[in-house]
Amino acid sequence: MASTYGTDPYNAVQLGRETTPGTSVAATTIWRGPFGAPEDTRIRKIKEESVGSLVPAELNYDTRLGAKLAMPSTELTFEGVPHIFEAGIKTATPSGAGPYIRTYDFPLTTARTPKFYTVEAGNALVVLDQMEIPYAFISEFELSAKVDEAWMMAGTWEGQRWVNAAMTTLLAVPDVEPAIFGLTKFYVDDAGGTIGTTQVSGKLLEATIKCKTGIQFVPAGDGNLYPVAHKFVKPEITFTMAYELEQDGAASFVATERAKWVSKAGRLFRLNTPGSIAARNVKFDFFGIYDKFGAYENASGNVSVKMEGHCGYSSTDSLFFTAVVSNSVATM
Repeated sequence: MASTYGTDPYNAVQLGRETTPGTSVAATTIWRGPFGAPEDTRIRKIKEESVGSLVPAELNYDTRLGAKLAMPSTELTFEGVPHIFEAGIKTATPSGAGPYIRTYDFPLTTARTPKFYTVEAGNALVVLDQMEIPYAFISEFELSAKVDEAWMMAGTWEGQRWVNAAMTTLLAVPDVEPAIFGLTKFYVDDAGGTIGTTQVSGKLLEATIKCKTGIQFVPAGDGNLYPVAHKFVKPEITFTMAYELEQDGAASFVATERAKWVSKAGRLFRLNTPGSIAARNVKFDFFGIYDKFGAYENASGNVSVKMEGHCGYSSTDSLFFTAVVSNSVATM
């Protein structure tokens, strides 16, 4: 019988939302983006011993099972990015009935409620090596954009274990729309003010938001090599902004933000990006503190300044980081 070779176009990652964490479910959607190859992350140890021989007998053993799948950066879509937030921040109940509006923030004093997934990955032609990762969540994600491009998203799935299993078949490729950076409205306001009041036009050249979600497995000894419980530690969010150097009369945005950095003042940031229809929108609100103010850089003949910072919590503004996504998807 002739061999069938699994070429790259037949690779796919598919997602299914679990009812009980760790109980695998069939996938319900295809992830639209470059293929992220799953990795078996089991911990394997080799016993060190001396048995009177130059080359001793091999003795190895596994102490823990695990799996990971890093999704390469792809266009952020209004329909796709909620999966990252659902599995990395919390499960959101949508408001509205088309558009459906989902709000993702980090609860401060109550347990978080992320949605755990079964992640399927493999090649449609080589079915014997298809696999699934149950009890999967997003451990970190990145959102980024720059001039003349779309917003991009990437994320890393952590899962309970690698299981050989046939992928769900006959799934339809979902309709999606990328969020375009050029349509983004950028707002910066003082802490204690009203976020989204002061639009900053013609200044933002690029933006990046990185998040370590703080979801972890509990590596307990309870009769299984794979984890069966999870916990929440402190999330960490950092950001980078590149601003165009300019002056308008007696004001310069870069000079203003440099002064805020020197005084260690927090800022209320909003990045709001609409889609081609009113039903699509993605908005990022966060309380940011500048950590580093960069030097002048040549940006295609223009001068830009890059700022790095982190998200903190403003009790005055009741804000850490919040993402709000609108789309026409009733059920994720």
